[in-house]
Order: sequence, then C-alpha cells, then structure tokens
Amino acid sequence: MHRRGLDKLDLPRLRFAQAEQTYTVRMLLSLALTLGLLIVLVRLPWHVAPPPIGWRLVDEDRRLALIATQLEARAAEDAGVPITRFAIPETEAKNEGTRDSSEFQAQDFPQKPEPPARLEAMEAILEHAEKPPQIIGGLGAYYIHIEYPEEAIRAGIEGQLVLRFVVEKDGTPTHIRVIKPLHPLCDSAAVAALRRTRFIPGMQNGQPVRVHMQLPVRFRLLPNPAESSNPDR
Repeated sequence: MHRRGLDKLDLPRLRFAQAEQTYTVRMLLSLALTLGLLIVLVRLPWHVAPPPIGWRLVDEDRRLALIATQLEARAAEDAGVPITRFAIPETEAKNEGTRDSSEFQAQDFPQKPEPPARLEAMEAILEHAEKPPQIIGGLGAYYIHIEYPEEAIRAGIEGQLVLRFVVEKDGTPTHIRVIKPLHPLCDSAAVAALRRTRFIPGMQNGQPVRVHMQLPVRFRLLPNPAESSNPDR
C-alpha cells in the first residue's frame, strides 16, 4: 500500500522530467539545423550582376580634335574675340566596308556678351575732364592723413614728391604711382595717406568719369621753438 502511494506521487515528476528532456533535445536540434542552413546559404555561389558603367568608346582622333577645338575657343574668349562657329575636322574610317560618319556640320554658338568688369576695364581714362576731381575737404584733408616718419624727421629728410593716380567714378584713388620720389619712407607715407583720401569724381557731359591726376606732396620740417629762442646753442 505504501509503495503504491509513492509510485503515484513520483509519476508526475517523471513525466515532467521526460518533457523537459524532450524540449531540450528539440531546441538543440533546431539550433543545429539553423546553423547548418546559414552555413549552406553563405557558401552558395550567388551570381551578382555587375553594376552598369556609364562609359562608351570614343574615337581617339575625334576626342583629341574636340579637345583642341574647345581649347582654341576658350583662348579666343579670353582674348575678347567673338566666336560664331567652329567645325570638327574629318577623320578617316578605320574599318573597311563601313560608311564614313566622321563629318560634322558646323555648330553655331551664341556670341558671349562682355562681362561688366571687362567693359569697365576697357573704359578710357581721361587726362582732363570738364570738371576735374576734387579732394573732399580740400588739400588740407589729405595732409591730415600724412604721418611724417620718425626716422625721416631724425634724418632731416624734407622735400617734394609727385604722385600720379586715377580717380574712379566713386571717388576712390587707384593705380597710385610715385613718378617723382623723395625717400622711400616719405613715399610710403604719401601713398598711404592718399589711399585714405576720397575725391569728388570728375564729370564729363554730366556723367562721372575716370580721370588721371597728379598730386605734388611737400614734406617740410618746422624749426624747433626751443632752438629758435636759443640761437647760441
């Protein structure tokens, strides 16, 4: 009696243990099958189509002719020569029995308009205008900008130099040159002061124009008041 009671109690445990063992075996088999399938898929020789390449064969002579023609056209544009048309030269067919298709008709190109910068550069610079340029604030406004170099003062350098420049339509001085130098220190000071000076532009027929100008600049050392009061020293 006691033995039968123990068997009835152990029966559910045995069934549970068997079910757990069966589940474990099935899981291991599933993992093994999955790994085997992955290995097979990886090792299979898959055929992949090559990507399309956007190149095509071009006749070497024709390609060189095109490049040479384009370079000539670009050089002509830089020189300011209007381009109306150009033709690609004929090339001989390389294969016998084929029709020569290397003749091209001339291509018409629209005339490239001149850019504003080039037109402005081509404008004439007048030597004299009906109303010449004037320094805003007078000549004294220019001399205010001059900084007499200390080294030139200690060396006792004084005298006159002459600047030549162009007054643009907006009143700014450009193309500044020293046509009669005095000393490098004084020349640099005069040019630097002129760059900070603004002008009323010259007028011709009621329109602002570019005008050449020359400006004499005088560097003069004033006597020291202490030295003038003591002439013996």
